[in-house]
Amino acid sequence: MSPLSPRDTLVYSVFAALSTLTVLVLLAGAVVTAFRDDPAPKQSAKAAQRVTAAENREALSAAMRSYAVVSEKRTPRLDIHTFGLPGADSLNSAIEASVLSALEQSGAFAARAAFDPVQTAPVHRWPTTAFAPARATPEADRAYRSDPRTVDIRTRMLAAGGDFVITAVMTDSPRPQTRLLLTDLAHDRTIDARRLFAAPVDPATVGADDTGTLTIDDAPVSDADLSSIGHRVQTALHSGLELPQPGDQRSPDFSCALLPCVALTYDDGPGEAETEQAILDAADEANIRLTYFFLGTNTKAVPEVAERIIAAGHEVDNHTFSHVRMDTTSSATNRKEIDRTGRSLRSVGVKEHPLVRPPYGALDRRAAHALGDPAIIWDVDTGDWQHRNAEKTVSRVQSQARPGSIVLMHSIHPTTAEAAPAVFSTMADEGLYAVTVRELFSGIELKKGGSYFCRGYADELCSNPEHPAVMKN
Repeated sequence: MSPLSPRDTLVYSVFAALSTLTVLVLLAGAVVTAFRDDPAPKQSAKAAQRVTAAENREALSAAMRSYAVVSEKRTPRLDIHTFGLPGADSLNSAIEASVLSALEQSGAFAARAAFDPVQTAPVHRWPTTAFAPARATPEADRAYRSDPRTVDIRTRMLAAGGDFVITAVMTDSPRPQTRLLLTDLAHDRTIDARRLFAAPVDPATVGADDTGTLTIDDAPVSDADLSSIGHRVQTALHSGLELPQPGDQRSPDFSCALLPCVALTYDDGPGEAETEQAILDAADEANIRLTYFFLGTNTKAVPEVAERIIAAGHEVDNHTFSHVRMDTTSSATNRKEIDRTGRSLRSVGVKEHPLVRPPYGALDRRAAHALGDPAIIWDVDTGDWQHRNAEKTVSRVQSQARPGSIVLMHSIHPTTAEAAPAVFSTMADEGLYAVTVRELFSGIELKKGGSYFCRGYADELCSNPEHPAVMKN
């Protein structure tokens, strides 16, 4: 090989030096990159949290149910909007207690011991997405203005994730007030959400941003702001929401102390399988539960029909064995009628001690004493047993049923079964919640020997704290 010329040697040396320098620069860059803070992962984490928060809001909105209590005629006027969450009984109870407390403080009880529920058309119910906004800011809430002559209450979900939901119950008038609720969905436990914070906070200043991070006056909370519970919950809020698996969703999320309820009841069954099945199908379509008062003789005759009604989850109670008129029948015979039917009901799967409906509603003091149980009567008689006309049955329910009513029908008549779909849809369209008799009177102790016609203040026979039951003279 011939030796390099001086010129070639110079070119080669320069090229080698440049190559070495390039390698050193690249190595230095790699070392610096390895040790410096890279903002990209933080940006990705925030983006992921936003996605998770949006998914949690969407899941919660799909699970929520919307309720409204609205009246321009009441004094004060009422404008209440809240969500219920099936399977979160402690949260629903806490929301109801807050709403009723605010109503009482505002004078909406009208000097009574209990609230008289308001029949509110479904059109007033907000879409559930309104209760789970993308960004829960105190500033937005302070911008909300309402009429001081109106009881204005609304709830919203501030943040949700993991097993936790944080809810705000906001009263804007007549006195501004915010209550924060923290719900542990896994254990169905709801507590004051101020326990999330290490120091006292104004609940009205608490919100959450679009990543699910809690805020105070729109500023994200720091680690120092949170208690030990708060740290655990805040971490969970950045994870996927684990909603509870609710049981029977046919019952509303709030009680008949707040909601306008109606108990739809059917006597004299079980009847023919086809007729009873038509009512069951209509109830299933309407997603409601009914109350049946069975005769012992019919229960013995068609136990398979009785079992089908019980298996469908409806309430089943006692209507005597052979439909005796209790006010003209001896006490000993009345007791035998009730006891014999009780045995029949147990044989087909009734587990709760049955309530009793006296045939014809006929009960005097002697018979009531001998009965030894509460007597469930009614305030709306459809007359279906007499006129046997489906349209008349629907018309009477529509014109006479009101919050707290007990409606009397008879499941053994085909025309009553024919009326069922329209009866059920009419109640829903009117803003009345169909419940069982036990649900209607939840919170009111049913006394032995007492007669119960309805709940509330619509009629002097209705049960309420001032007038628990009708006692026969």
